Amino acid sequence: MNTRQPTRSFTRFATAAALITILATAGCAAAAATSIGEREFLSVNVTDGGAPRPLVPDTRIRLNFSGTNLGASAGCNSIGGTYRIEGGRLVFEGGGMTEMGCDPQRHAQDDWLVEFLASKPAIRLNGTDLTLEGGSVVVSLRDRTVVEPDANIVGPTWTLVSIIQGDAVSSVPQGQSATLNFLADSRFELFAGCNRGGGTWKAVGGGIQFSEIMLTKMACDGPSATIEGAVLGVIEAGSVSADITSNILTLQAGANGLQFEAK
Repeated sequence: MNTRQPTRSFTRFATAAALITILATAGCAAAAATSIGEREFLSVNVTDGGAPRPLVPDTRIRLNFSGTNLGASAGCNSIGGTYRIEGGRLVFEGGGMTEMGCDPQRHAQDDWLVEFLASKPAIRLNGTDLTLEGGSVVVSLRDRTVVEPDANIVGPTWTLVSIIQGDAVSSVPQGQSATLNFLADSRFELFAGCNRGGGTWKAVGGGIQFSEIMLTKMACDGPSATIEGAVLGVIEAGSVSADITSNILTLQAGANGLQFEAK
């Protein structure tokens, strides 16, 4: 399994009366915020000298403001440091960057973004729109909750992509799978990696409570057994912390957790 360090924050779920629209209120509140703090912005347009500056295909610039910290990415490595705003300019300092192996185009884009952020670009916030302008370059961004709204928990097939164990996050081995479906009638369906089944669920406090869990009893071994053990270790914990950010659902039971992607 490939491992990476997790970036996780767990928000409280809505009450059971709002099961179908979990987190919608929180998403709207974030989009309506006027402060730059505790928000994530995604690029919607980049120009240089008034002409489009295309990014590497299937990439976009992400800026995450949290406290005095600024996290950034351009499709490959994660960039981090501190920031402040002085005289209408973004002052980014102490930037560090991970060292993932990416293609030369994305590495070059990472380097360009670091250089741009270090140039103290002018910064303007207008509701959900954020603009950075440095020299001839203008980067237009929009609040992540507008560009990538949080998925509804009911409806999608949630496919397992990562397993959390303490401070490590491991990707699911190629060829292995586990899925979770939340139904509007408070039932859920589960493929745990080997066996299938389901039970009931409800939003409780800071997350989800699973109960009445029943599964088939096929004998499992190898990677599928490992995946199933990790999945059941969380689902069978009963009440788990839960967070939906964009199309990623994170379930956490103590030091163990699961990350699913909406499909």
